[in-house]
This record gives sequence, structure tokens and C-alpha cells, in this order.
Amino acid sequence: MVRQAHHERLILVPFALSLSKGVPICVIGIKLKLAVHYLQPKMKVAVYYDYICPYCFLGTKRIERLAKEFDLDLEWCGIEIHPEIPPQGVKRSKTLRFQKVAQNITEMSQEDKVKITFPGIVTNTRLCLEASEFAKAKYSFSKFHNGVYEAYFQDGENIGKIDVILNIGEKTGLDAIELEECLKKRTMLKKIEENRREAERDQVMGVPTFIFGKFPVHGVQSLEAFRKIIIRAIERS
Repeated sequence: MVRQAHHERLILVPFALSLSKGVPICVIGIKLKLAVHYLQPKMKVAVYYDYICPYCFLGTKRIERLAKEFDLDLEWCGIEIHPEIPPQGVKRSKTLRFQKVAQNITEMSQEDKVKITFPGIVTNTRLCLEASEFAKAKYSFSKFHNGVYEAYFQDGENIGKIDVILNIGEKTGLDAIELEECLKKRTMLKKIEENRREAERDQVMGVPTFIFGKFPVHGVQSLEAFRKIIIRAIERS
């Protein structure tokens, strides 16, 4: 079982970062590096995610924004963190741990101006992940990807159900008939299994995980922390 990577922590990053603020020389240095990075070839960033993870929702918002700033080449790799959950979902237990996570998410989401509401169920995401690979093949990944998160964490829909997935696909510009055929034939199943093998190879222990070139970062970071990580990774590439 792969677990969610919580909180704003840097883990297994093979270089030190200074997150101090208010030093003019550092600010100037960062601005100069931001200008220089455009001379570098695109940095590949592998993003491991699952749709039932709220940290992945926030991570998507931030990394997509940063991809425009730094001209990053994002490679999205969907993996299931709870494959044991049935398609109909299970009732969410509002434990003390859940309440702490919900509070943490509420505070973190203010940076992105995104409202996140936890649905009453935790669902299986296998079909949704397969649909995301279909969307990728149709050059409509970002719209579908964000549409799934919004359906789950804002509208409270059960994204494990095929009719819900088809509705999201249709709303985001996918051909519903083609998508349904893909899901029923399990056309993208092998790709999801391949993502799992790649996650094991990259020693991914939770989601979201971001691999900047060769440097892994586990858990969603603030925009400022992400910027510093990207600059350091570009310098060392």
C-alpha cells in the first residue's frame, strides 16, 4: 500500500536548501537564476499522484503553475494508494487524524485559493487513472485531470463510478463513447501497472512525489520552496 505524503516536508532531496527570507542578496540571486534557466533544456519532472489524495490536488495546482514559469516538462504518473477499496467506495471515518489532515489542507489551500471539501466516501481510483491515460493520449490531460479533482473534492462525486468518469470526460472535451470503450476494454490497465513498477523503481513511498530530473521531493511544498528546489535542480543538471 502506498501512503499519502503529508505536510510540507523535504525528504530524500540530495541537496540542502536555505528557506530563509528577507535577505536582499538572495532575492537578487534568485531573480538572476530565473533569467538564466531559460538557456537550459527543459527539465523533466515526473509527478506521481492519485485522485483521492488532497495533497495531490494542491500539488497539481502548484506544479502546473511552476511548469509555466520554468518551462518544465511534466510527466504524470498515476498510481493507486488504496487499491483495496471497492468501486462503490467506503464511508470516510472522521477520526482525530482525519480532522488534523482536513485542517492542514484548509490552511495549505489558502495559498492556491482553492476550496477543498472532503467527500463522505473514499473511493477506488483505478478506472479514473485509466481514464487519465486516455485523456493524455487525446492531448486533453490537464482539463480532465483537474476536472476529476474538482468533481471529488469540490462536488463530492464518487469518481470510482464509470458514469461519473464519463460525465467528467464529456465536460472536459473527451469523446464519451470512446472513453467508455477504453474503460470497458481496460485498454490503459497495462499503463497503470507500468506506472506502479516505475514508482517502485524510483522508490516512491507516497503521493504526491515529484522527481526533478534525478532529485525526488516527497510531499507538496509551498510555491517558494518549490522554486528554490527547481533552481537548485537546474543548476545541478
